Amino acid sequence: MLLLVVTGLLLGSLLVLCVKKNRESLLLAGMCLSLTLYLLGLMIFIAKKSGISQELELFLFFSRDIRTWIQYRFITLGQLGYLIAIGRHLYPLCLLEMAMQYSMISVLWKYPVLRRLAVVLPAASLVLYWPGVYRWLVDFGDGVRSLLYNVSYVWVVGYVFLALFLLGYEFFSITMSFSRRRFAQIMVCLVSLSALYLLYCGQDPGQVYRFYSYDYIWIRGVGYLQHDLSIGGYVVLVVCNAVCGVLGLGSLLRYTRDSFASDRDDIALERKFDVARTGASVFVHSIKNQLLANRVLYKRIRSELQKEVPDLERLRTYTDALGESNELLISRSEELYRTVKAKSVRLVPVDLGRLEEVTLGRFHQKYPEGRVEAHMDHSIQVLADENYLSEALYNLLTNGWEAAVEAGHDSEPVELWSHQERLYTVLEVRDRGTGIPPGEIKHIFEPFYSGKNSNFNWGMGLYHVRTIVRSHLGSLRVENRPEGGAAFYILLPRYGAQRAIAKRGKDL
Repeated sequence: MLLLVVTGLLLGSLLVLCVKKNRESLLLAGMCLSLTLYLLGLMIFIAKKSGISQELELFLFFSRDIRTWIQYRFITLGQLGYLIAIGRHLYPLCLLEMAMQYSMISVLWKYPVLRRLAVVLPAASLVLYWPGVYRWLVDFGDGVRSLLYNVSYVWVVGYVFLALFLLGYEFFSITMSFSRRRFAQIMVCLVSLSALYLLYCGQDPGQVYRFYSYDYIWIRGVGYLQHDLSIGGYVVLVVCNAVCGVLGLGSLLRYTRDSFASDRDDIALERKFDVARTGASVFVHSIKNQLLANRVLYKRIRSELQKEVPDLERLRTYTDALGESNELLISRSEELYRTVKAKSVRLVPVDLGRLEEVTLGRFHQKYPEGRVEAHMDHSIQVLADENYLSEALYNLLTNGWEAAVEAGHDSEPVELWSHQERLYTVLEVRDRGTGIPPGEIKHIFEPFYSGKNSNFNWGMGLYHVRTIVRSHLGSLRVENRPEGGAAFYILLPRYGAQRAIAKRGKDL
């Protein structure tokens, strides 16, 4: 059982590093690797110590042959003890660093030195548990050995519980459901791995350095040195390992899979965007020339028709329709060209109140009777290009209102919200339509994709919105609402987040 957990942690940590290379993945891989080193060191120590029961031997190694093979691998006690020390003292550091990375508590951002101080105790412990230093210190007496153990045990447990508190506080502070679901995967993984770590963290490296000593009274832990563990004790031990291992590894693999799928979808979507930009530019250039030629032909036909009257009214109707079609195609071509051409986006501080005013002005110009409820915090600023960002919100409001009308809910307004969510200022548009079919939700941001069967909808609106949001260094998300309709979220980096957090810290 424990051998499977160790192998799974090792493979999982390597997989995380390969899939996504950022600080969070590096810390998560560091946690898995340190826990792997710690458990592996304990297994080697137990195998070399021998004299364990058959039940424990099966639990740890599956068979006596595996335990014997491990037992006769060449490794000194100093090397083995320090291997355990590295795993034991780096895991809580990586866990706490991960928790502080996710936490938005103002004190941690106001005083960055607190995050750097977290390294002090693990570094000091690794120095004190260096084999030569440790043996020199314990020569002063058993009191020093007991002090080293108790101090290290207290801080490693303290780090773990402090990290879990920060993660729990952050989890319950998240208000958006899709963010909470994403964070829950990390929470389950970290809590499960931490429970597994706490189960074994009482085993001290000094126990390995004092391999030939029988004074183990000061050693805490799960009790592998107690040869008389009951059957019930073994059952509880197996169940705890199984639950923690399955939950931890399962959540780790699910997080890795989702990260990989998200990155893969983004890459595929970017490729489609590149193809769309190139193909659409060529299309626009050629179609505009043809349409201009048709406009000249239309004028000639109309001029000729004024000279003779075989069926003047009917021909004029036809030519007027041709003219309207021409103008519509030219308008659509110019719109496509504006969408795919390179934009010059100028990011400056913009009040959400001003952004709301411009957006609603555009919306009511198209739908004077359209209903919108705005709940924007006018005191918040975002770094944005007012023209383009208001255009993105206008497109989302327009789509939301059209969806509500189509669903027969034109008496209910489309809602425009703003709120702060961790490192982001979130602009949310909620509609009362029928929602987005599950099969379409992955495609709605693709160019030329549209779920509306109309000559006036051709699948560039949401692509255009996403392009604008990405030019603002943000991201665009969508989900169906439980009460009906859809919600679109524009996540923009918080402008002046560090200053805002520091200001809140002063007010505490």
